[in-house]
Amino acid sequence: MPQKYLKIPVVLFAIILQQALFAQQFESVKDIEEKGILYNRIHTYGLTVHSAGLGLNYRPGKNLSGYSFLMGDFQLLNMRHPKEVRSVNPFSDNNSGYIYGKLNAVFIARSGIGIRKTLNAKEGKGGVEVSWSGFVGASWALYKPVFLTIYEFDDQNGVTENIEKYDPNKHYPDNIAGRASGLKGWNELKIQPGLYASLALDFEFGKMPDRLKIVEAGAGVDAFPKAIPIMAFNESPRYFLSFFIRFLFGKKWNR
Repeated sequence: MPQKYLKIPVVLFAIILQQALFAQQFESVKDIEEKGILYNRIHTYGLTVHSAGLGLNYRPGKNLSGYSFLMGDFQLLNMRHPKEVRSVNPFSDNNSGYIYGKLNAVFIARSGIGIRKTLNAKEGKGGVEVSWSGFVGASWALYKPVFLTIYEFDDQNGVTENIEKYDPNKHYPDNIAGRASGLKGWNELKIQPGLYASLALDFEFGKMPDRLKIVEAGAGVDAFPKAIPIMAFNESPRYFLSFFIRFLFGKKWNR
């Protein structure tokens, strides 16, 4: 057989081998991408439902290794006291209701840093990826006084309604008509700095490897050097322990 014809199967074999290696490499890369290893950036945003209220969350992140991300953490939460009970004056036209004894509306802003680490990578497009995450950082308690609509009684004008800051020494269920606008009192906002820490398990769903749908469950604690007055006739807390479920959405990408 002429030598030039011997080159044909050699060339074909080389082409087939090259294609096989390329396909194997492609499948390997695809598998890695689906497990999130090649993505070096991530961000999520979502809604928090916790044992003392609701909140919003945003997290940007950077890949540290195949299964670990360094994450920033930014949150805004409202914080209710466990003794809060909504009341309505049945003789008032103001049906907005109010919390009897509530001195201040409290919000907590958090900014911190943490780690999100994969425990069990997603197997295929229909799988669930399990991760844990932990965060620490600064916490700011933002609290403003509660304003109420108050009945005033006098012989000359009869019954009138005034908007006043709640005072437990002179405001009682019989002279409280209802809650005033939530916009009242922001000019008296006070800020108390503190620290927070949280720990959670993440369950990531979704068929798209670069699109995130995560349910997160965990606990967090905020600690402050001074007590935050929330309810009259009750001890003012310095620590807020909360348990939460968080619904997060976001994406991964390379940059």
